[in-house]
Amino acid sequence: MTETEHRAYFEEQHARLDAQLQAHLLDVVGGDFSSALERFQRWHRGLSRHIEIENTRLLPHVPEGARWAARVYLLEHERIGLLADEYEQRVQAVIKSPPRDELARRRAVLVLLDAAHALRHVLEHHHEREHMALARELPLALQAEVWAGEGDEA
Repeated sequence: MTETEHRAYFEEQHARLDAQLQAHLLDVVGGDFSSALERFQRWHRGLSRHIEIENTRLLPHVPEGARWAARVYLLEHERIGLLADEYEQRVQAVIKSPPRDELARRRAVLVLLDAAHALRHVLEHHHEREHMALARELPLALQAEVWAGEGDEA
């Protein structure tokens, strides 16, 4: 099996999630906060499902002597979940108290983009860790079984 085959499942899942988050951010940039919230919530549900699958079906199979122990991934998943929850609250706050003029709208956009930065940074490093280690250390057959059909609805 080639390195590319091992990485394909994780990369496909992460690319789908990244595209959803980018669509959310494009709504933020456009000042369409209602659509941004809907897209973010859809992304957040997908992310939660992704994390649940990894935590319950993949991480129990991390081999002894792996580059990173399953605990590292679990802690990162917890951190990502907390950052996503915090960010969603910020988007909801903008909707509850909508900007009254163009300058306020631009400021709200900037606040949300700044707030999304930490989440995106942690996600990027986490995905990189999974691509460089987890995707190579877990059996390809297990990855195929676990990710089968995931993301087909997107």
